Amino acid sequence: MIDYHELVKICSAFIEPTSIVSSERLLNGFSNDNFLIRTKQQGYLLKCYKSHWPNIGLEAQRFLSDLNICPAPIWLDKENGRAVFNYIEGKSAQSDITLSFINKLAQVHKYNVFTTPMDIAKELYFYQNTDVYTQYKSQIEHVLKAVAAMPFNEGFCHNDLVKDNIIVNASGMYLIDFEYAQTNDVYFDLAALAVSFDLNEQSKKELLNNYRNSVDKKSSFSPSMAKLNCYKLLFLVLCIGWYEERSITNESAMLRAQLTKLVNSTFV
Repeated sequence: MIDYHELVKICSAFIEPTSIVSSERLLNGFSNDNFLIRTKQQGYLLKCYKSHWPNIGLEAQRFLSDLNICPAPIWLDKENGRAVFNYIEGKSAQSDITLSFINKLAQVHKYNVFTTPMDIAKELYFYQNTDVYTQYKSQIEHVLKAVAAMPFNEGFCHNDLVKDNIIVNASGMYLIDFEYAQTNDVYFDLAALAVSFDLNEQSKKELLNNYRNSVDKKSSFSPSMAKLNCYKLLFLVLCIGWYEERSITNESAMLRAQLTKLVNSTFV
């Protein structure tokens, strides 16, 4: 745990320490240690990465910040796994997914870099011994075969579109935390939104249609509720496995309720 004096020492790399008026540890991040540092002029977010250095995500944020999609990284310390961003004031998203945000997501997906595509089967295999995987093993295997046979809608995906990673203020909705960003099927991000906002059938149709209207007319994207539901199941299993591994039971319980409802209505 970083104490105040160490925090001030770190901050001296990008601001004058005497300009700091407050600092606090943010508790809404589970993967990393996050700190909000304020000066009279503005706020800064210090992220201390615990697992890997997200070079791809950081480069993406540097580019996408110019499009008013996310905050820009302003200082990087790869050796110690630390990065500082301009802090976006606001609250985590709660209800509506605006057309403006869908347009921003489509721009993220167009970001011109190709990485090794996310291997969802491999990610799921990590949780093969968990209760949720065991309980829904047949549905998981069925869905993995189904999506493998579907067209792949390639894009640079955020891959962690939970509400806490969408900030809302008077200027709009912004994305943060590109730690898991890489090439994937864009339906993974769309499914994450459908899960995070617990969208009903009509809202899911609107999401797909609005996204189709936001992408390039030359895009091969075609709205498919069947494909969205497949990716919803995969995203739900991954999230439940992740939360339960860390004993975050309140989040897990809400997602399990969604998963049960989805399986009973679609995959029985």
